[in-house]
Amino acid sequence: MAALSAAGWRLAILLWLLPLAGHAASPFTCVAEDRDGFATQAADGTISGSATTLCQQLATALGREVAAGIRLILVEPDTGGALPPADVAFVSADLLAERGVAQSVITGPVVFSDPVQVLVPAASAIRTPDDLAGQIVCFMIGSPANRALESYFAGRRQGPIRLPFREGVEMLDAYNVGRCDATVVERSGLGDMLADTGINHLQSRVLDRAIGISPIAAVVSVARKDEAARIFAGVAK
Repeated sequence: MAALSAAGWRLAILLWLLPLAGHAASPFTCVAEDRDGFATQAADGTISGSATTLCQQLATALGREVAAGIRLILVEPDTGGALPPADVAFVSADLLAERGVAQSVITGPVVFSDPVQVLVPAASAIRTPDDLAGQIVCFMIGSPANRALESYFAGRRQGPIRLPFREGVEMLDAYNVGRCDATVVERSGLGDMLADTGINHLQSRVLDRAIGISPIAAVVSVARKDEAARIFAGVAK
C-alpha cells in the first residue's frame, strides 16, 4: 500500500472529522412558561427565575454535556400554536389547553406552584373571595389570576365587575388610586404590589384564602415517550 503524501493525510483526517462536526453537542433545551418567580425576561433578553436553575440541574442529571450549555425558551400563556421543540417543557395545564396541545404531551411532576391571591385595601370590608361579587376587580388579561377568577365565579349568580389590564404597571396604578376594589394576582407577584403603595400610600392586605392555583409541571412530547420516565426522574431529584 503506497504511503500517503502530507496532503493526502490532511485530506484523510479532514474526512474523518466531518462526521464528528455534524454531531456536535447541542444545548439542552427547556421551554418555560413566563411566570413571575419562575421564568421572566428582562429588557436585555436575560432570563431569570427558578426555571433556569431547574433546566441546568436537569441537564446535569441526564448526563448532558456541560460544554453544550442550556437553552431556555419562554412562552406566553395566551399565545396560540405548538410548543417550540425542546427536551422538556415546564408549563401549566391552562397553557396547554389554550394552545390545543394537551393531547400531544405527557405530563410529569409539578415544578412550580403559585396560588392566586386577592389583594384589597387594608380598610376594605372584603374578607373572603365570595365578597368580590359586585365589586370591581382588577386583573391581567390572560394571566393565571384571570383564569382563576373566571373559574371561581363560574356558574354563580353574581360575579365581580371585571376591570382587565394588559400592563402590570397600569393595573397597579389603578389599584393604588382606588379604581379597583380588589385585584387578583399570583402570589409570586404580591411582593412588588405591596411594595409600591402609590401616591396615596395605600396600605393593603391579602385575603387568607386563595381563589385558585395554576401549577407548572414538566411535560415532554409524546414523540419522546420512551425518554419521559428518565426525564421526569431527573426533575424529581
